[in-house]
Amino acid sequence: MRWRWVGVALVFAFGGLFLVANRSQLPSVWNAAREANLLFLGAAALVALLYLVNYGAMYRAAFRAVGLELPLGAALRSASAAHFLNMTIVNSGGAAGLAVFLREAAARQQGRGLVVSAYLLVAVLGHLVFAVVLGAALAIAASDGQVSRLELIATAVFSLYTVSQIALVVAAARSRNAVRWMHERPAALKRGLRRLFRQRDDAGTEPSNTAADELYDSFQMILRRPGRMALPAFHGLLVEAAGILTLWLCLRAFGVDAGIEEPLVAYAMGVLFSIVGFLPAGVGFAEAGLGLALASFGYGGTEIGLTVVTYRLFEVWVPFAIGALALHASLRRPSAVEA
Repeated sequence: MRWRWVGVALVFAFGGLFLVANRSQLPSVWNAAREANLLFLGAAALVALLYLVNYGAMYRAAFRAVGLELPLGAALRSASAAHFLNMTIVNSGGAAGLAVFLREAAARQQGRGLVVSAYLLVAVLGHLVFAVVLGAALAIAASDGQVSRLELIATAVFSLYTVSQIALVVAAARSRNAVRWMHERPAALKRGLRRLFRQRDDAGTEPSNTAADELYDSFQMILRRPGRMALPAFHGLLVEAAGILTLWLCLRAFGVDAGIEEPLVAYAMGVLFSIVGFLPAGVGFAEAGLGLALASFGYGGTEIGLTVVTYRLFEVWVPFAIGALALHASLRRPSAVEA
């Protein structure tokens, strides 16, 4: 984790050096920023806040899909706190935020298995919905010959991850042993690499089936109720739509007369690079994906720079600050164990 934050510091350091090297252009950037359309910026801020409300509503719908009640206030607080943790602890695979919902569930005396099922439902549907958005963006970009080699590599990495998730769902539909086998593969690969490099295995690495069985039971519950996935999936689609709309509003705020194609492709590339990046909140990677995509449409550096910075402010740093406050509020609430 320490090295990842060192990476973040390096990104900001290089950003500072870039500003110094291009300081002659700063006056024109400042003038462009002063002439920004405040109406579009205000609308972008409003959509960013509605995004957070919808994000909480998506978890509430997922909880209802598995038979649990989660008040909207608790859903908004827990979803924002979970989003904060998942942005910060990048090596958790999105599992860090589950702790917030488990703590909330303990206070409400709700079953752990059902909570895990709801959380996994949001995670799986979120990736599948984004895969559809990414496919549409790549089709549009390919029709104009704008897909770069770097974007193809990032797409390949994301596709492998998505295929592994689909394979896990298929395994869950087949048998408990199939899920155990898939769940144990990363640990088996790690042990194989240790033997290859003649390193001593960790003590007490006997595989446990507890987590795999929890995954199997959760997926079985989801697969038995496929119709209940419709509302969480709809909220997941609204999440992507809010991101695209926010980017479009930022483009319009700085005088770019964009249609739907530009923000769709740029949004997909920004999220994609953020997912495959290894720094918290995708810092550096998301900005690179956004910048490359917008540059492929022939926009100038000033418009791209202002749009990327403003969009990332609404997409990352506002939710980051709200999530930190929500996590603080969640931790101050006593759990059932503490009570």
